[in-house]
Amino acid sequence: MTRSGGGHHLKRLVISKHIPVLKKAFKYTVRPSPGPHAASECIPLAIILRDMFGYARNMSEVKRIINERTTVVDGRIRRNRKYPVGFMDVISFPKINEHYRMVYLPGKGLRTITITEDEAKIKLCQIKNKSTIKGGLTQLNLHDGRNIILTPEEQAIRNYSTYDTIKITLPNQKILENFELKTGNYGIVTSGRWMGRHGIIEDISTHQTKNVRTVTIKSSSGDLIVTLFRYIFVVGNNDPSISMFEKVGDGK
Repeated sequence: MTRSGGGHHLKRLVISKHIPVLKKAFKYTVRPSPGPHAASECIPLAIILRDMFGYARNMSEVKRIINERTTVVDGRIRRNRKYPVGFMDVISFPKINEHYRMVYLPGKGLRTITITEDEAKIKLCQIKNKSTIKGGLTQLNLHDGRNIILTPEEQAIRNYSTYDTIKITLPNQKILENFELKTGNYGIVTSGRWMGRHGIIEDISTHQTKNVRTVTIKSSSGDLIVTLFRYIFVVGNNDPSISMFEKVGDGK
């Protein structure tokens, strides 16, 4: 019989560039479990606790921390050490009152920044696609695997489009705001050469499809950055609506 399904192990030499571990120190590392983020776009919870935060020295201590039910991701307790944590996810440790958000930083990839307890209760999610379900209701399918079904009242108030961003509460997923992917709004690049760079959207090309369409953003330093339309994640209107970027002393 032939082998089916994915492997149970992951060699360090082929890990995602986001995972901050030494590639030649050991042969294997933690393999992310299937979840809301792709394996190439996440960091396993165990790596965050051991290698990024330094809360554990080895995997035994990681398991002990997780089994104490003190690790919260997006408002829910997680007990899977391989749980994939990706862009915009919120990690909280209520017992020590520490809260972090996973963001893209230039030259580093996915990293955490410190946020306040109030900010840990909200999250930005990009609309990847929409679908119509039974009863004529609209379902929003978000970048982190969430699905939100709009009520008839919400459908009448706002027009949600693919690639727009919504601000929701955690963990009950109540929609607070909607940010369109349009000129004048603030966006961050989530993939490619300019990953982690951010600024005001100056121009959006109108030719061809969204897969090859380009967007020009102007960074705070005045640089013009051109990237693909699908690489832009809107985070606010004129400014970021949440803490998004590393401050002095922040980030792990």
